Amino acid sequence: MLTLLLLVFGLGHTTTPPHPYADDGPPTLIVQILDPVNIPLPASDVSVKPAKGDGPSKSEHVDQNGYAKFWLETGKHYLIEVKSPGFNKKTVKYSLPVPKPGKPATAHLQIKLKPNEGPFSN
Repeated sequence: MLTLLLLVFGLGHTTTPPHPYADDGPPTLIVQILDPVNIPLPASDVSVKPAKGDGPSKSEHVDQNGYAKFWLETGKHYLIEVKSPGFNKKTVKYSLPVPKPGKPATAHLQIKLKPNEGPFSN
């Protein structure tokens, strides 16, 4: 009987509320890496770190469509560094917005890289 009462009133099982940027929910930032004519660059690596250095850096290799997904704390400023063979490295400052109630929590960012040489290298 006591077990039944504990289960009914929720006292027998405690859970921790989900972290606002837990890996089990939708990503808070999706970055796509493209060349100058919008072709995805699947050989790219993306690193994201807090702009003020107050947290760990996260790195991902993009998928076949040039996408990398990150679970980050919203409302903060980040430095996003992108590398891809044959292209110039690029660093972008980005402020991850706090999502509005009822709106998608995932921000999307496209970054275009310039090749090391060729007609788009300047």
